[in-house]
Amino acid sequence: MMALFHLDSWVKENKLDQLEFARQKQAYCYFSAAATLFSPEMSEARMSWAKNSILTTVVDDFFDFGGSREELESLISLVEKWDGTWKEESCSEQVKIIFSALFNTINEHGIRASALQQRSITHHLVEIWLTLMKSMMKEAEWTLNKEVPSLDEYMLNGYVSFALGPIILPALYFVGPQLPEYVVNHPEYQNLLKLREGKEGKLNSVSLRILRSHGSASEEEVKKEMQRAIDGSRTELLRLVLQQDGSVVPRPCKDLFWKMCRILHVFYMKTDGFTSPKEMLGAVNSVIHEPLKVSHI
Repeated sequence: MMALFHLDSWVKENKLDQLEFARQKQAYCYFSAAATLFSPEMSEARMSWAKNSILTTVVDDFFDFGGSREELESLISLVEKWDGTWKEESCSEQVKIIFSALFNTINEHGIRASALQQRSITHHLVEIWLTLMKSMMKEAEWTLNKEVPSLDEYMLNGYVSFALGPIILPALYFVGPQLPEYVVNHPEYQNLLKLREGKEGKLNSVSLRILRSHGSASEEEVKKEMQRAIDGSRTELLRLVLQQDGSVVPRPCKDLFWKMCRILHVFYMKTDGFTSPKEMLGAVNSVIHEPLKVSHI
């Protein structure tokens, strides 16, 4: 498929394939985009989704185990500055590769989105990434300092560090409707992002709940409790998507949040299907590689 070939070429052009710590998940990232934004007119939104999925995977692996504390801080500093002088900075080759890919891709998407939205968008895209990295840095510090956060602190940080923001939010600018600044800053917009299934993360939330209960709760009880919370969040998300009275977010944009929730369910309903080398192969092949079978009438 040409789109997947384009993604592979983009990865090589940005030297992301040279980062030995990073998972190479181009097919999975494009699958999540193609299964969510499948209509032809969604091509720009689809490519934005796929490229940002690849970048979030690289950045997540970098903060998990690929970079030193100094490198993580250096990357955040470059994003905070966000200017053309980054090539003059003294930082590792890994940091340069990651920031170069971010800088070029975000600016490219920013220019295209700004033209469609008829206002400057790039600053918002940078803010989304900076928020993500600071959240990932907090998790990295918990691990480095051997700290155990409270459950509330872990879950509040986890909804950001799951890295959906840089994937879905930029894509919304390419869906079609105008998204003025007041809509992007509206509580409804933020709630749509929060209301979806969370991840297990570095400090597994099941283990954390058991630890915080001082052994009084079993693993099975905690899993049931978490499933009830997930089911409740999905129900509330669907309610927000269908809500008309008082809603400021355009319906096509709200639909994308629900589709994201559904594709997450496909990836994580049994295990971590994104990381697994085999779990999602059948679904990925059927969407991307296998030809569509049309029955003769």
